Amino acid sequence: MSTLRPPADGLAARDLDRHLINRAGILVDANTLAELPVTRLSGAAPMLLAAGAPIPATVPAPLLRLLMRAGSMAIPCALVTERLGLDVTGMLTTQRVPNVWSASVSAGESREQGLNSYRAAARALSLPVESCLVIATDAALHEAQAAGARRALLSRTGALSVAARDVAGLSEREYSVALHVALGYSYEGVAEQLGCSASSAANTMSRVMHRRGLSDRTRAIADLIASNLLDTIELRAALPGNLPDLAPQEHQVLTLLATHEARAVARITGINQDTIGRVITRATAAIGARSRTHAVVMVLLLARPGPATDSGGAP
Repeated sequence: MSTLRPPADGLAARDLDRHLINRAGILVDANTLAELPVTRLSGAAPMLLAAGAPIPATVPAPLLRLLMRAGSMAIPCALVTERLGLDVTGMLTTQRVPNVWSASVSAGESREQGLNSYRAAARALSLPVESCLVIATDAALHEAQAAGARRALLSRTGALSVAARDVAGLSEREYSVALHVALGYSYEGVAEQLGCSASSAANTMSRVMHRRGLSDRTRAIADLIASNLLDTIELRAALPGNLPDLAPQEHQVLTLLATHEARAVARITGINQDTIGRVITRATAAIGARSRTHAVVMVLLLARPGPATDSGGAP
């Protein structure tokens, strides 16, 4: 009896089990269940239906075997699909993989809310992203790795291969520390919230800053937000509904601090550096921020651009 063989750059079915070792969960891009050539399917061509995928969506033998093994090892699986419609668990049409999905997440809704969908999927399983195996397409790999995924299998037209890691995401600890720093906590405050030492919190944030090539916390946090490495829905939930009023000069200075050091802000605005410090202090107090970083985050996430006004030059 002949069996279909994976392509030269793919993984044989017998090699898949090792990717489950020490993995607490599996996060599956729904697009890996779609657009698969018939030549890559198992003889029985078992079928799984998934929201957001063509109906019916057929699953290739290696991926099916991996999901079956995950089920037998009680490893939970979460589906990341563009949209959620029907109950995903109820859409299974084969008894060979009963109750494979423990959770499902809408990538479209996650993006609208400022969430990384793979981090959201991991949390739906109550797991850190780095403890999960991700199975993704080329298009979704960057988002998965940016979420902090440490092991990923790449699906290309049905063949699975090990994905190269080229995106520096955040571990769960790094994410938690950065999130609290963004909310204005000092390292002592972060330590109290997370149950670690202040020096550990500082070292963790320093590692993040070093990887981003930045020397101050405020720009590092702004960079993480701009790169979608911090889920803005969590930040917004802890911020007031609207940004309190700021003078145009205060708003300009806080906005520039997201991408520039204070001395550069002074040069750009034509305001002397001592005055810049007073403007920052005044603006931070005016909006009730805990720190300069917190104030900049509030401006980035809560400010709404208004009509251009002539300020008459920098005072």
